[in-house]
Amino acid sequence: MTDHHASSPGAERRLDDPPSAGSNAPHLVAAGVPLSAADYAELMRELDDLRSRHRGEVAQRLRDARVYGSPGDDDDELAIREDAAFAEARIAQLEHLARFATVVTTGEDAAGVAGLGSVVTVVDELGGTMDFELVGRRTPDSKARQVSLASPVGKALTGVRAGDVARVALPSGEIRVLSVLVVVSASDATAEAA
Repeated sequence: MTDHHASSPGAERRLDDPPSAGSNAPHLVAAGVPLSAADYAELMRELDDLRSRHRGEVAQRLRDARVYGSPGDDDDELAIREDAAFAEARIAQLEHLARFATVVTTGEDAAGVAGLGSVVTVVDELGGTMDFELVGRRTPDSKARQVSLASPVGKALTGVRAGDVARVALPSGEIRVLSVLVVVSASDATAEAA
């Protein structure tokens, strides 16, 4: 008897391969992801909130659905279980990130070298000037020019100095060339803006 499941698309992907771009699987991070102390504290706050508040709410919602629901009407219970599955996936993702994160101090001591907490001013091939702030992780309320150290731009800009040229390999396969003009710490950049 042949195994039809083994010949399905994606069956050849090994477990240690990253999920494809269209996959709904949570994106797992590699060991040693650098996070600032503030990023790590926010991560732990979100994780604690999801563990305590959300799990308690789901249990209460399930009890209410069983007590007040109509016999044979499982739509409410199904919706609650879907919400719970989404939250549990987020909890697993945050736990993985917390387990493998490395909390580092911002680059105050390495003057002129881009790292966590630096603002890097670059000029692209077309002459456009942009500022990128290197952060440990992006959150829903992150600013547009904040890039995580794990992103293609963040990887390319980590460790550069003024005068360096960074080559950014984008997921599309395109290479962007960024010439570094200035590297300052985020606290210095905020003080100058004020």
